Amino acid sequence: MASTPKRIGTADRLGPEKWTKAALAAIADQGTAQVSVERLARELGTTKGSFYWHFNDRSALIEAALRQWETDYTERIIERLEGVADPRARLRMLLASTFEDHPGVLIDVNLLAAGNDAAVGAALERVARKRLAFVDRIFAELQTAEGSDRAILAFSGYMGLAQLRRTAPSLAPSGARTTPYVDHAIAWLLSGRPDCAGSPRRFASQPSTPANVSTIWST
Repeated sequence: MASTPKRIGTADRLGPEKWTKAALAAIADQGTAQVSVERLARELGTTKGSFYWHFNDRSALIEAALRQWETDYTERIIERLEGVADPRARLRMLLASTFEDHPGVLIDVNLLAAGNDAAVGAALERVARKRLAFVDRIFAELQTAEGSDRAILAFSGYMGLAQLRRTAPSLAPSGARTTPYVDHAIAWLLSGRPDCAGSPRRFASQPSTPANVSTIWST
């Protein structure tokens, strides 16, 4: 007599998006090292069998999480902000969102720590190119001289502030300081002198704080 197939519980029928979301949360918490199939299965209240129904291995899950990170924290943000007609307002929204509490900045910083991994490194480069291209378009619309250089300054500034908020949050602007900080950063990025590196005195005279501020890519 044929045996009756075992009924699969609801938790074991979790879709791949649940696993991907859990993997992203783990990356935001402690980085890619925290993406453990057994650990995620316990957190999701399911079994490893559910995982292997959707993914071949842990590497496949991390790649799916990287694609989701690229979609959620770059492509969707660009799509949303492209609806803002005023490029200066668009830039301000990007700068102001740097100080919002969200997992995006933590994911960015923790992925950088794993940048030597081939899959992570490739995703970081793709995302950096997309983000820089978008910021570059903002400066082009604003008809700002050396726009591409300023876009790089803005993006590298974000990376510095993201690291600071992660490693020494008490040193980063917060509360009432964030609004004037954003205003100062916009003024500097739009009217500063990116070409002043050849003149130490002029470079030294520029405010240094905004070099730690730029865009954040999250909701």
